[in-house]
Amino acid sequence: MLFLEWRRPTWPSRSATALGAAAAAAATGWAVTATRLHARTRQLHRAHRDPVTGLLTRAAWEPAAQSALRHDGSALGLVDLDEFKAVNDTYGHEAGDQVLRTVAIRLKTELGRTAVVGRLGGDELAFVARGLCPGQLDTLLAALTDSIPITSSTGARTVRVGVSLGISALGRAATLSDALLAADSAMYEAKTRRDGWRLHAPRSSSGASAALCPVPREPARVLTGPQVKEVTTS
Repeated sequence: MLFLEWRRPTWPSRSATALGAAAAAAATGWAVTATRLHARTRQLHRAHRDPVTGLLTRAAWEPAAQSALRHDGSALGLVDLDEFKAVNDTYGHEAGDQVLRTVAIRLKTELGRTAVVGRLGGDELAFVARGLCPGQLDTLLAALTDSIPITSSTGARTVRVGVSLGISALGRAATLSDALLAADSAMYEAKTRRDGWRLHAPRSSSGASAALCPVPREPARVLTGPQVKEVTTS
């Protein structure tokens, strides 16, 4: 004869059930929070990066540039593309974006990883870098003005854009606004004279020498106030 024994089923206590539900809710909450933080991080990254070139936006570049200027041997540069509007008008804005991206990549490559590079707006880029030599500036200009491949509605081709480069070397005590103003003055001089780059330094030419490589390959072109003169650094 078979005997069966009946036992009352054991159910989880109310406290255990409540703890399990709370843990599940907490896990869900953390997952949602992590997703939102990740999305916010992406948003902030996009806000600090120019969508066309990937360089820092002006808002992100300015505080980073001011900090970089406090280092010895730092110089600020402004880059303006001279024939950029013609590319946009002839081949379209997508072709213009391709030019901007290529110039940005070349600029970062030539200046190195420690340089602070940004897009101020339009076709104007800016950077703060250390230990620049006049010979390096010539090499930089050659890289930026080399032919650029583009693709437009009319097909694939290469274009060239001119570059005007203004450099300011005002020393560690200079504010960002003063450095930008000096670099803009030098860039305008380079654009007017169509000679590539100009350096704006304090009236004492030793200020320029200290900010640039001490053994230049050729005389540095120094803009001191309203006059431009050739000086050989040592």
